[in-house]
Amino acid sequence: MDVQDLAIWLLAFALIIHTIEEGWLPEYQKVKPNWRSVVFSRSLFLEYLPIFIFSISLAMIGWRWPIIGGILPAVGLTHPPLDHLGLSWKTRNLRPGSWTGLFLLLPLSIWVYVLGNTYNLFKLHEFLISSVSGLAISIWLFWIADQGAQKSH
Repeated sequence: MDVQDLAIWLLAFALIIHTIEEGWLPEYQKVKPNWRSVVFSRSLFLEYLPIFIFSISLAMIGWRWPIIGGILPAVGLTHPPLDHLGLSWKTRNLRPGSWTGLFLLLPLSIWVYVLGNTYNLFKLHEFLISSVSGLAISIWLFWIADQGAQKSH
């Protein structure tokens, strides 16, 4: 496995870890002694399963189809600032997943883009289309999280 493929797989696993911090840890905080109810929660698993499938699928596609595989670093680059910095600032409360988003997803996404540029893995149109797609996904995630934050207040 070369460094470019390794980087995109690391980013996929970082997104899964981020999702666990964002989704499971807040639920665990509510029921601390009963960790099994959270770890084995069917509803949580089904809610976040699409993200796990998305991450692994895009890592498998990787650089063979950079127009698709490039969506993964685009989400990793745009989601933390929008969803975590933006909503944390708006609600004046640190959002779950902020630490892994800012210190894991963001740097790994930058690294994937640097490798993609260094090894000429993207054509300009592939980079633009995948970046816009990742930004659109991040805006959608921001909108969903913002709706949830408004309902909780």
